[in-house]
Amino acid sequence: MAERVLVVEDEPLIAFDVADHLREAGFEVIGPAASVSAALKLLESHGCDLAVLDVNLGRETAAPIADVLRTKSVPFIALSGYSSDQLPEIFHRAPMLTKPVDLKKLVHVLRGCLESR
Repeated sequence: MAERVLVVEDEPLIAFDVADHLREAGFEVIGPAASVSAALKLLESHGCDLAVLDVNLGRETAAPIADVLRTKSVPFIALSGYSSDQLPEIFHRAPMLTKPVDLKKLVHVLRGCLESR
């Protein structure tokens, strides 16, 4: 059974590009979600094994999603155009990839998260 990856990204082109690439790599994609509320609904209804979180979602950050994932011991990767010291504290311990995202590297980091669980 394929690992379920929640994709949270508010830029539609990036979201669908990431989702398509993850599907091609053998993951089951949950989402993509463009907001905190949409992502939390998907988590509640589908759950996930891993997550890819765009840190900045318009006027909100993905920190509430990261909090829920941490409490469930679900690993996540942060995506951002900012440096790591500009991110909310909860993202400091997560692997971070800068935008534009190298999709091959994203898959590699996700697989590394699975191996280290």
